Amino acid sequence: MPVLKERALIIFEEDVENAELLKSLKARMVVQMLPPHRYDGLLSVDKSLKFEGKELLTGERMRFEIPLSSIVDLHLGFDETFVGKDSKGKKYQLNPVRIRYRHGDDIVTMYAFMEYKGLFRSNSGEECYKILAKIVNV
Repeated sequence: MPVLKERALIIFEEDVENAELLKSLKARMVVQMLPPHRYDGLLSVDKSLKFEGKELLTGERMRFEIPLSSIVDLHLGFDETFVGKDSKGKKYQLNPVRIRYRHGDDIVTMYAFMEYKGLFRSNSGEECYKILAKIVNV
């Protein structure tokens, strides 16, 4: 049984750094009042971190699994890459859970907005961060 199972809106660091892609993603989200993300689905944590969902622009199904032992850093909030401001300079109200993990020789950075509720502009990021921090011990 999963320790954690939440809807998650996910964007990777490489997506944030790609200005054209980010512009396309943001254009699709204005109407939906969602934070910038590329993937929408279900994130669960048991013996590994698993995501199942779809890619926003193509609608293709996406699935990946991250061994908990490969997670090297957890952080609640934005950072120097994903600054958390819209094009008008207004700060996003919600903080993502930043997960950095080892994939081969690379370190991959993923930002997840957990159990996002657009109308109420709330999420369960802080609670999920605390659960992950206890499990991963980083």
